[in-house]
This record gives sequence, C-alpha cells and structure tokens, in this order.
Amino acid sequence: MIEFITNNKRDSVILFVHGFTGGKETWKHDKHGYFFEQLLQSTFVNDHFDVAVFEYFTRLSDLYADATTVIGTVLSLFKSSKHKAKKNIGIEEISNLLRTRIRFDLAAYRNIVVIAHSMGGLVTKSCILKDLRGGECSRIKLLISLAVPHLGANLATYGKLMLSNQQIHDLAPLSELCTQMNDEWVKYQDKPAIKYFYGAYDSVVTKESAMGTDNIPQDVIACDDTHLDISKPAGASSVAITATRHFLEEFVAQKVLQVGLKAKQLDSPDQYNDETFVLKLVLADVHSATIRHSKEYFLNAEYARKLFSSAADQERLAQLYERVRILYQGCFGRFVVSGKADSTLLVTEIHDKIVAEDGTYLQTALPIIHGLHKMGMLHQLANELDGDIWWGVEQSIPALEALKAALEAKA
Repeated sequence: MIEFITNNKRDSVILFVHGFTGGKETWKHDKHGYFFEQLLQSTFVNDHFDVAVFEYFTRLSDLYADATTVIGTVLSLFKSSKHKAKKNIGIEEISNLLRTRIRFDLAAYRNIVVIAHSMGGLVTKSCILKDLRGGECSRIKLLISLAVPHLGANLATYGKLMLSNQQIHDLAPLSELCTQMNDEWVKYQDKPAIKYFYGAYDSVVTKESAMGTDNIPQDVIACDDTHLDISKPAGASSVAITATRHFLEEFVAQKVLQVGLKAKQLDSPDQYNDETFVLKLVLADVHSATIRHSKEYFLNAEYARKLFSSAADQERLAQLYERVRILYQGCFGRFVVSGKADSTLLVTEIHDKIVAEDGTYLQTALPIIHGLHKMGMLHQLANELDGDIWWGVEQSIPALEALKAALEAKA
C-alpha cells in the first residue's frame, strides 16, 4: 500500500521503499524521528515535493506452514480466514505491486523520486526496467539507493540454506534475478539517475554490491553507517540527509531546465518593504511602479539562485553578479556626470541595459537565467546594506536605518 505523509498537490513526490523484513519503521530514528520528517524540515523540500511511503509484506519466514503432503496442501486451500493470508513473494512480483500503486495512487504526479533501502532498491530497479522494456518513459526520475545489494547480499547465501523464502533467494549473490537485472540495466541509456549510498560499517551489503554496475560514471556516497542505520539518519548533519537534500535541489533545477522557469509573482504589494534594496529605492524617490517591478525581479532572482546550489553553479553565478555590477557602475557614472536627478530613469536605464546584454555580455552557461533574473540580481546586490549599488548621489546608511525604523514603528 501507499501512505501519504504530505499531499499538497505538488507535481513531484518522494516515495520511500523499504527493504527485506522492513516497513515504515525502517525510516525511524529513535531520537530524530523519521527520515521523511527530517527531510520535510527543509522549506525547499516542502515547496517542491509531496512525500509517501510504499509498504509490502516481508517477513523472515512465511506465514504459511510448509504443506508437505498433498492432503495438507488441499486442506490449506479451503481453510477459512477473516484476513488475507500473506506470504513472502519474490522481488519481481513486489515490483508489479509497486507499478500498480504508481499507476493508480500516484497518477497525479509527473515525477517520482524513490528513496529505497536495501531490497527496496531492487524492487524499484525491477519496476523501472519493466517501464523501459515496454518503451515507456518511467515516471521514476531519480533513485536514492541506500545500501542496495545490486550484486546481492552475502548473508542471503546462508539464509537461503535455512529458509524457503523467495526474497532471500533473490537477494543472494549471483542469483538469477540480480544477474539478469544488472545485465539489462547497462544496456539502457535513457534511464533514471541513481545515487549510490553505501555504509562504511555495513556487514550485510558490501561497498562493491552497493555500487552495482552501470554503463555511465556512478555517483557514490560514503556514509558513516551500518546497514540499518543508513535508513535512519541521525539529524540534519547526517550524510544521508545533507546529500539527499542536495540531490533533490539538483533534481528540481534540472527539471526546471526541461520545462522552463515560470515568472514568480509577489504575494502582496508590501512584500520586501523592509528590505535594504527597497529602502534604497524609496530614499532615492524612485517611482512606486518601478519599485514594484524591482521587487518582482528580486523575487525571481532569489528563486533562481536557490535552484543552483552546486559549487560549480555558484561560481558561474558569482561571475554573472560581477558583470551585472559592472553594467550598473557604467550607468551610474553617466548619471553622476550628467547631473540628472531622476533616479527612476537611472533604474530604468540599467534594467534596459541588462536586457540588451542578456544574450551577449551577460550570457551564461545556466540557460534559465535570463533577463528577468539578471535584473533581479541587480537588486540582490543592492540588498547589501554597505554595498555600492545606490540610486542617488547621496549614499547614507544612517538615512536607511532611520527609514527602516520608521517603517517598523508604523507596522
């Protein structure tokens, strides 16, 4: 079954899939709570994702007693019960259950990010492969693979000698299932990204098995955890949480690149009234309509900046900010020399200049950062109290602070 943790009608959902003998409690840390609760402490995750948990039956031994005789088998078929008689089924069949739940319970979502622990990763991988075999584009777009035995788990080798359990047989190294899935996985190019997490102290799934095999470079993340601890992060500083949040932010940024970045609108005309960049505009007697537009540009630039959190992207953004600053300095220099006192014209001129240079001087390797966001970057720079972006010759920090105090008193 699928249980929703949050259901706010986002277009993407994070789906947790547990492993062998697991369940919802797979994800619970005694002190810090559930993995998904820790993720949802991030406003970014809340804003972009719903969260759900997929559960299926898995026990160390089957509920059915072995029917060793024909009579026992026949009698067991007619035994009355008020409850479903469940037993361990194989990974392939569990993946069919997952596909069915995705088809109907998650039909409203365009994108699914799966966070899977141990055998849950093989269930998910099997689900994806069935989509690919059918020529479909899987709605599972990203798999966070937590100690998943892509090459099998050594303990399963011993377990299958003692128990008649299909799941244990599927988990064994060199099992038919693992071998088949690995051989097939490397043949596909257009498949979801996998982030391979392994526990440095995992005695169940080796590092090599957790890394699996692929035909592209693998992104491997080492965690200071055992096999069970890796699914129960110990707070915001744990690798599982920090890395997962990073990958979720990356995923949103890449998704936006594919569908385009829609312009954000202000929640209210008073939004950002007490921000430094607005106070600088007010002090310079800039027209109210221009101030409103500047707020909208700032809002969109802030949204775009949050999407690009990697070190490489931050470096590209820093270069872009510096070029925006240089364009401002040229316009401000002409403003001072001309002796004109109309700050509204100065703001309009630099906005126009940024748009004009969007495809040349301000061109960037981040394609969704266009003129709208670059104009907002100007006001992000102006938002520094002691920064050099001002809209009048008089640049007085005491005047700014006095204006802010007056606004706060009025509020």
